[in-house]
Amino acid sequence: MTAIVLGLGFSAVFSGAEVAFFSLGSTTGTGSAPADPALGRVYRMLDKPRRLLATILIGNTFANIVTAVVAAMLAGKWLAALAIPDVVVYVLEVAVITFVILIISEITPKIIALKNPVHVARRLGYILYPVFILLAPVSILIAEFTKWMESRLPQPSSAFSAEDLKTIAEVGQDQGSLKEDEREIIENMIAFGNTTVKEIMTSRVDIVALSDTDSLGEALELVRDESVSRLPLYGKDLDEIHGVIHTKDLLGLLEQPPATVPKWSSLARPALFIPATKRLDDLLRDFQAQKTHLAIVVDEYGGTEGIVSLDDVLEEIIGDLGADDDSPEEVMYTIRKNGEYVFDAKINLDDMGDVLGVELASDDDEFETLGGLVYHLLERIPNVGEEVTYRGLWLHIHTIEKNRVTRVRVRKLP
Repeated sequence: MTAIVLGLGFSAVFSGAEVAFFSLGSTTGTGSAPADPALGRVYRMLDKPRRLLATILIGNTFANIVTAVVAAMLAGKWLAALAIPDVVVYVLEVAVITFVILIISEITPKIIALKNPVHVARRLGYILYPVFILLAPVSILIAEFTKWMESRLPQPSSAFSAEDLKTIAEVGQDQGSLKEDEREIIENMIAFGNTTVKEIMTSRVDIVALSDTDSLGEALELVRDESVSRLPLYGKDLDEIHGVIHTKDLLGLLEQPPATVPKWSSLARPALFIPATKRLDDLLRDFQAQKTHLAIVVDEYGGTEGIVSLDDVLEEIIGDLGADDDSPEEVMYTIRKNGEYVFDAKINLDDMGDVLGVELASDDDEFETLGGLVYHLLERIPNVGEEVTYRGLWLHIHTIEKNRVTRVRVRKLP
């Protein structure tokens, strides 16, 4: 009976230690350790979690085996002394030992450890630490073996796909647990990592930039008219970007005459250059690392293709941020009395599709705007008055400025 009691006792120690220790976590990487020597001993073991777990499982398994073997020997003696069928004795033995181990060695110590893990860990550390040292060769071998097995097992896939998450968000909105804007943010976050800079950048023709030959008065007029906080600084053309001028840096120049041409290069901050294929999540990390809010998008030849700002990236997540002043929002389309639409050629095809209730864009398209669609369909610079049809829509070139389509009349075909 003494061996059974000892086996149950040690099993309870290892079961309680498993819960108490791993409830505390590890101090690895925190740069500090507890001043209490008992807790310090505990955390030294926790800093090797695989080896600690192997030690606990070895001790617990050994204690349970000892308990079961001794109980089987006692049952054999009772079987010889009493005229009871073998099956009955062994069934009773298994039932009783299982019940006793569960209650005394598993459930009870774990409940106690959960209620006060620090106190239990400090007490049991005195018992477990010598075993941890003694079983080091075996526990290290087991820990390395489990690590080897883990590296060769197939990695579990994500429990939910992107479409599953979108469906959950839609159901949440239908049931009232999510608002519409909250659902949109969730869907934007799902698509965020697959969106490229090219899809949200301001194209080259729309860049508001400052020449290194511009005067102070021209710079101030540009800031006032365009309401921008950062201006790319270029040399002979936009392919020669020297840096970025922050408009707040112009405050120190206000005492100079407007006709003065400052040495803009001395005020310019370093520019961040990125390819158009960069993903938005990578760009956001670049913005954080470089501590900047504006990036210059370059093509494969190193020429300037566009610019993208931190606001552009954030709008992909939370939607339109709105203007920070009282200036009216740019109108991208108007509706005529005859039902025709007049769209700004800069409008995104997704936004245009929402207005018309049709699907206009796909992931394989190399264009994002209405103007890009027109050039794609005609494969040349169009003339005013030219017409083309696309997905049940009649497109009429309404206005062209400097070889660039600016307005397009659109009507749904019957």
